[in-house]
Amino acid sequence: MKYYSRKGSIVIAIIVFVVIMTIICFFAKVYAASYVLITALMYLAWMWYDTYYIIRGNQLFYKSALLKGSIEINAIVEIVKNKKLFSGKKPSLSTKGIIINYNKYDDIFISPKKIDQFIKALKTINPNIKVTD
Repeated sequence: MKYYSRKGSIVIAIIVFVVIMTIICFFAKVYAASYVLITALMYLAWMWYDTYYIIRGNQLFYKSALLKGSIEINAIVEIVKNKKLFSGKKPSLSTKGIIINYNKYDDIFISPKKIDQFIKALKTINPNIKVTD
């Protein structure tokens, strides 16, 4: 099943800021900066529409523009809800989400729109997953 990422206000604010700066640079005839900002805007749009998580078989696949990978669901040890991860992988568009601890020392921050439904689907495959609030 495919789960899309929640879109947070910080990402929206960044997109609005880049759009405004692009318009300002374009009308100020600073074309080099306009091209750089347009490139950044295209990457942000790519992230916006291409950040999702798929549970297929015994694998959790994640994708956010250039960042993609998979995690074996049976390797997931713990899911921590409503926390932020300050380092590591973050294929997410929001600061509200879950941290998935897997293997021995690995973790990833993701932000599915339907967190409880997502956790329930993972626990169906691996009922040993510990869920912490």
